[in-house]
Amino acid sequence: MSCQITLSTWSGESKTEAAEKLSRIFRLNKEKGLATVEGLCEGLPWRFENTISDQQATQAAKFLQELGFSVDITPVEGEVEPLPVAADETEPAVPAIPSETESSYRMGFQGDGSTLLGITFTNLIKTIFTLGFYRFWAKTRVRQYLWGQTLFAGDRFSYHGTAKELLRGAIRFGMFFLLFAAVSVYTFLEFGPEESELVGNLFTAIFMFWLPFLMVGVWRYRLSRTAWRGIRFSFRGQGRQALTVYFKGYLAVPLTLGLYWPYFKMETEKFWRQNSWFGDVQMRFSGKGKDFLKRFIVALFLTPLTLGFYLFWFSADLSRYIWSHTHIGGGTFHFPIKGRDYFNLKVVNFLIIIFTLGLGNSWVVVRNRKFMADHLTFSGNIELNRVVQEMQDSGAFGEESTDIMDVPIDIG
Repeated sequence: MSCQITLSTWSGESKTEAAEKLSRIFRLNKEKGLATVEGLCEGLPWRFENTISDQQATQAAKFLQELGFSVDITPVEGEVEPLPVAADETEPAVPAIPSETESSYRMGFQGDGSTLLGITFTNLIKTIFTLGFYRFWAKTRVRQYLWGQTLFAGDRFSYHGTAKELLRGAIRFGMFFLLFAAVSVYTFLEFGPEESELVGNLFTAIFMFWLPFLMVGVWRYRLSRTAWRGIRFSFRGQGRQALTVYFKGYLAVPLTLGLYWPYFKMETEKFWRQNSWFGDVQMRFSGKGKDFLKRFIVALFLTPLTLGFYLFWFSADLSRYIWSHTHIGGGTFHFPIKGRDYFNLKVVNFLIIIFTLGLGNSWVVVRNRKFMADHLTFSGNIELNRVVQEMQDSGAFGEESTDIMDVPIDIG
C-alpha cells in the first residue's frame, strides 16, 4: 500500500541538523530543507510530493520523530493530495488549516450576546441588592455559560467551580488585607506617618513577591474546574518556579533595553502551557525567544512609524507563533489568523463599546470567544478516548486574591 507523509510541526534543538537530515531523506537541496523546517516552526505543514511504501513510511516516521518532527502517515490510492494553499498571497503565509482526514479537531462557540447580557443584567441586580455578596455566584454563573457554549470536536466544555469556593478564597484574602490595614493604622497612630509609609512599602514588596504564587493558584483553580468529556484539566507548576521566571524577566528586560522581552515571553508561555495537563496527558511548548527576536525588533521600529497600528499585525503574528508551538500528545494547535483579522476584531469591539456606552460588552465577549473558536484548530495523533482522569486538588484562594487586586492572568 502507498502512503503520503506529512510533517505538521518541528520542535527539535538544531534547525541546521534537522534541515540537513530532512534533505537527505527526501533528496531536497539544503535551501529547500531549511525553508521547510522554518515553515514548520511557523506551523505551516509540509507534505512530500511522492508516495512511499508503508514500510518506508514507518521507518521514515520513526527517524523523523526522533529529530523532533510531528509526522502524519496517511494511506492513499493514486497520487499525493496537495496541501491547501492560501487564497491571498499578498500577506505572509500562515499555517494551513488541516483537513478532517488528517485527524483535525475544531473548536466552536455557540453563545450569543443577548443571552449573556440577560445573565449579566440579572447578576448585576442581585449583586446590588445583596450589597456585593452575590458577586461570587454571578461570576460562577457567567463562567458556566461561557464554558458550556464552547465546543471541541463537537463536545462541550464544562465548568465545575462553585460560588462557595470563591467566597472562601475571598474571606482568606480579606483576612490578610485586614491584617495589613490594622498594622498600618497601628503604626500610624503609634509611630507617625513616615513609619506607616515604610510599613506600607514593606507590605507592597511582600505582595509583589507573593504575586507569582497567587497567579499559579488562579490558573490551577481554573483548570482544575474545567472539564471536557468528563475529564478534568490540571496545572502542576509551582509558585517558586513562577517566581524564578518572572523575577528573571523583570530584571533582564530593562537591563537589555527591552530586547530580552521575546525570551521572557516564551519562557512564561512555556511555564504556563507545559505545566498544564488534560487528564494524564501533558501539554508541551517548543517556542524559542531567539526565533521571535527579529520580528520583535521590526515591531519596535514599525509601531511608532504606523502610529501603533502595526501592533495588530505583531499581536496576530505572536499568537500564531505561540499556538503553532503548543502541542499535546502527538498533535499541534494551529491559529492561522492575519493582522487584518485581529485589527477588524478589535476595531469593531471598540466601536460597539463606544456606541452602546458599555452595554455592548456582552457582545464583545461573545465576539472574542467566537473569533478564538473559529480560528483555533488541533491536528495530529492523539487518542482522546484513552485519556485517563487524574484529579489535582486546588482551592480558590489565589483566584479571589488576584481578582480583587485586578491582576490579569489569562493566557493564550
